[in-house]
Amino acid sequence: MCVNTSAFRLRLRASPLALILLLTLRGIAAGQAPATPTLDALVRQLQDNAWDYRTNVPDFFADEHVVSTMKQEGAREVKTTSDSIFRLVRSHGIGETHNLTESREIKLVNKKPATSSNLQGPAVFTGGFSTAPIIVSLEMSHCFDYALEEPTPLDKQRMPPDRQRMLLISYTITDEGLHDESCPGPEKQSGRVFIDPETLRLVRFEMVIPNHKDVNNGRMLWRWSVDFAPVTLDNHQFWLPKTITSHSEANSGAGVWEFTATYSNYHKTEVRSRILTESENSPPPK
Repeated sequence: MCVNTSAFRLRLRASPLALILLLTLRGIAAGQAPATPTLDALVRQLQDNAWDYRTNVPDFFADEHVVSTMKQEGAREVKTTSDSIFRLVRSHGIGETHNLTESREIKLVNKKPATSSNLQGPAVFTGGFSTAPIIVSLEMSHCFDYALEEPTPLDKQRMPPDRQRMLLISYTITDEGLHDESCPGPEKQSGRVFIDPETLRLVRFEMVIPNHKDVNNGRMLWRWSVDFAPVTLDNHQFWLPKTITSHSEANSGAGVWEFTATYSNYHKTEVRSRILTESENSPPPK
């Protein structure tokens, strides 16, 4: 099974953070508990974060470790592991939308040298680096309904102590969004994003598509998520994926597919060049 996210081609525009957000988050009188930002202020901040990411993140590479499994009743579990160099390249054309292109150089498959340049299944997932950061934003507000909610007790149990005060926004695609070509339809989808209350950065993204159609025309319940962590590239801090997970269950009961990718050791892609002098470019004397 191959699972792919929709391609997004959006032009994000910078939206300066309103003074009211600054006052809400930072201008707290002594002894008072921090006030919860409004939904509108949070969506505006996530828009700014998305613009900063898509505009300023440099081309980079990182270590990627993938575990892909398929479980079917009455059959042995199929499991594939791969180790790759993951690369992200941002388009640099003047005046064009900043699109992000993902690729990978596969080094090992099941701990043996790779014989193919394509990521092997049984489950394959792409698009987490470009999709998750923009779902909850001003530019996507015509596609989704947003709501500010309280994290559940189960959410808090899953989080480390320093993240139990996360802000939570849920989203659901609208009926209009299902038929809008600029939205990630045409499948019904919903999910949640968790936001760090101090930095207002996205720390976890979740999406559920209850009746996803795969490449073989099968229908399945598909859940995927991204956990983010701060990474410094070119003296600028970005929140980049640390873990991406995908879980799909066939509606027919035919099987369960899982994909887990972990990322580490991020580095900016450096391009070095030098000018050859005439003497360096000339053949040696005979």
